[in-house]
Amino acid sequence: MSEIMNQATISSLSREIGEDNIPVLLDIFLGELENYQATLSESAEQEQLELLKEISHALKSSAASFGADRLCDMAIDIDTRGKQGLLLNTKQEKQNLIKQLRETYTSYMTLVQHES
Repeated sequence: MSEIMNQATISSLSREIGEDNIPVLLDIFLGELENYQATLSESAEQEQLELLKEISHALKSSAASFGADRLCDMAIDIDTRGKQGLLLNTKQEKQNLIKQLRETYTSYMTLVQHES
């Protein structure tokens, strides 16, 4: 199973953009995770499939950039199956993605608080 937070990716990002910029970018990433959680939580059943496709597609790159490997893997899986028409249980997929968004948010919030 992949990591929630890949420290090597975060360290590499820190070297590339400068350590001082990491907290700002992590705040943006955390805001994104919060927005996706809220959007999915509040979505009507008939909207779930499209939202899962849209959010998973967007998450692929942002999660990869920040080393959120487990979230990235889930987003890639949902995005791929969505494009193939294989997202069958959207309610369960939604619950799983919300759970992973929360776990990722919690892990990265700890990092932000540590960096402050």
